[in-house]
Amino acid sequence: MTMVRRLHPFSIAAVLLSLVGTLASCGGSTSTGTTGGNFPTKATVNIPEADRFEPFLLEIAVGGTVTWTNKDADAHTIVSMPTDPVDFKVLAMSGKSVSETFTQPGIYGYYCDAHSDYDRATGLIKAKQGADAYPISMYGIILVVGDSLPVSTGKAKIVMPDADRFEPLAIAVKKGTQVTWTNIDSEGHTVLTDPGVTVQFKFVAPGNGHVSYTFDKPGIYPYFCDAHAQWNSEIKRVEARQGSSEYPAAMEGVVFVLP
Repeated sequence: MTMVRRLHPFSIAAVLLSLVGTLASCGGSTSTGTTGGNFPTKATVNIPEADRFEPFLLEIAVGGTVTWTNKDADAHTIVSMPTDPVDFKVLAMSGKSVSETFTQPGIYGYYCDAHSDYDRATGLIKAKQGADAYPISMYGIILVVGDSLPVSTGKAKIVMPDADRFEPLAIAVKKGTQVTWTNIDSEGHTVLTDPGVTVQFKFVAPGNGHVSYTFDKPGIYPYFCDAHAQWNSEIKRVEARQGSSEYPAAMEGVVFVLP
């Protein structure tokens, strides 16, 4: 097992760049401080007999430990994103488990670099040809909750650039925050929650238009554009549609809503 740790000298807010983007306000504010609520101190992510992580998204309290259990015949890596607050890389051999303790709050993206690649131009993870779940990327996102976590309140903004993706991919907001998706693309996009999410919604953001939604209930809200991605009911993940500009990366995002 190989582990690399390095605490970045720049602000934790940098974790929201690239894959997880930048927390952006739209007349609201970004604050730090206790978020309230009870978050687990331990969590398990399974690697089934396939190239993916289950669950894809999770929340954990600062100081908590995540354990990855590899049930696949292949070994897999768990590699932090370049913009994570803390770098880490661990190797999960077949039939074994590895763990990482998260001592700094933030949004952490990670992936298996044996089966996916990090695209520095977009900050997205793209599945490698031949991966079991192709075009679904082998990556996951962890929200580590603590007193110094940047959280948007009041209003927050997500942008759809001139491409089939959401920027930032992941944001953390407090309950009662209005999130606005601003589409600066000439093409329309949808904002549709994944099946199984407690609160369901679907909006259409026309080209050069916007849509908004106020999140009144804490939880994890993954969503996607069903014009450029589709739900895979067998794997229970979003996958890119052929012809989308970021293929094989899916046009998906997530809003973590805290108490």
